[in-house]
Amino acid sequence: MINKKILIITPFFAPEAHAAVFRVHKLAKYLKRLGWEPHILTVDTNYNYNEDFNLLDELKEIPIYRTKYIEPSIRGLKMALGGKDRSYKTLKKQGVFDIENKPLEKNKNIEDNTSKKSLSTKLYHHLLNNYLKNPDRFWTWKRGAIKQAKKLIKEKNIGVIYTTCLPFTSNQIGIELKKTMNIKWVADFRDPITYGKRFHSSITKIYNIQKSIQDDTFKYADKIVGLSSSYGLIFHDQYAGEYDDKFEFIPTGVDDDYLPEKQVEKDNTLLFVGEYLKEYDDYFFRFYKEAIKGIPENKVPKINIIGNKEINESIALSHVKNLELTNNVTFIDHIPQSELYERIEKSKYVLLINGDKAYWWCIFAKLTDYMALKKEVLAFVPEISEAKKELTKANTGIFLKFNEKDSIKKLRNLLINPLITREINKEYCKNYLASSQVKSFIKIFEELQS
Repeated sequence: MINKKILIITPFFAPEAHAAVFRVHKLAKYLKRLGWEPHILTVDTNYNYNEDFNLLDELKEIPIYRTKYIEPSIRGLKMALGGKDRSYKTLKKQGVFDIENKPLEKNKNIEDNTSKKSLSTKLYHHLLNNYLKNPDRFWTWKRGAIKQAKKLIKEKNIGVIYTTCLPFTSNQIGIELKKTMNIKWVADFRDPITYGKRFHSSITKIYNIQKSIQDDTFKYADKIVGLSSSYGLIFHDQYAGEYDDKFEFIPTGVDDDYLPEKQVEKDNTLLFVGEYLKEYDDYFFRFYKEAIKGIPENKVPKINIIGNKEINESIALSHVKNLELTNNVTFIDHIPQSELYERIEKSKYVLLINGDKAYWWCIFAKLTDYMALKKEVLAFVPEISEAKKELTKANTGIFLKFNEKDSIKKLRNLLINPLITREINKEYCKNYLASSQVKSFIKIFEELQS
């Protein structure tokens, strides 16, 4: 008989409202609808992210257990000892991150020029990177999480645990539980954690520990899942095919409840969703500026960038100003997903702008949204890439290159005369719905127990 009780272990959970939350959020929500009994184990303190309490309202009947987490930092220690709340959401309410009303150079709250930091600040960051983030900043959560997980597995008779990574600490918890408890373990990878440099430590001794955690994850987990099929190729190369039979690709799905009605009339906007990464540089803005030359101002599609406004402005605003595109680009902070999907639906086109080399292996959170909503995507992606593969299967991609003059002409024509709607592969797009995502997970959970 199938045990339908599952323990979901993640430090990122509602009411936090950022990309790492939603894959697990929808897993829990739709497992419950489909007759399963999810239990959530997460942290008790959110230091870094926006919050949306509507997300919790969707999970009212799902038990959520929050165990002690102290960020290994001066901020975390002060807050744990009763000091002022210095979490991102609180500082944001106080206007600390209001870039529009403060000079940008005085608002570098996330990163600053290392050469200008004081000696004490340099020493502090050395301590953080070499000792206090080993293997990551969630290590202080591990001991309490393992203790609580063991208690829940016994008391609730849980048959399957699910972990999501990053962080590495989630996998450490899964390894310990698999070694000591009679359970099945599904390890889900949102990123290829020891492949891309941005996902692991640049300090050798820390990286070796992180790589060891990944190795043990593949050794002990009953199933490895990734939100991109390209992860399977990466893991095949890393382990010479030893664990190929363990890996399965399951896309993240857009919440079916939030799907907007189809809009015939479109806004004259180009929409970028998510975090504007430094790797994007100013390529798209330069490309766009060339493409709109000669188009009447009232006909030029504006660019809306929706995501963490403080982060996106800190990276992209200087490019916008340098190219004198301030009147053409609007930065919008996080908005509820239902509103986001309505904006996606109404936009003329949506954007993928990672360029011809970066993130070939990635299905971005925004691409998940675009696929589920069957939107035509202006895609600047590598020729060989997961994004191009999936967009081609759905027949929703319009592929352009930054380094080709013909592409500027093509983009210009698209902005003036949008394409007649193509024959989109609607059946394939259904793979990017939460209902499809969770049914795929359920199949794995059942197979592991059969």
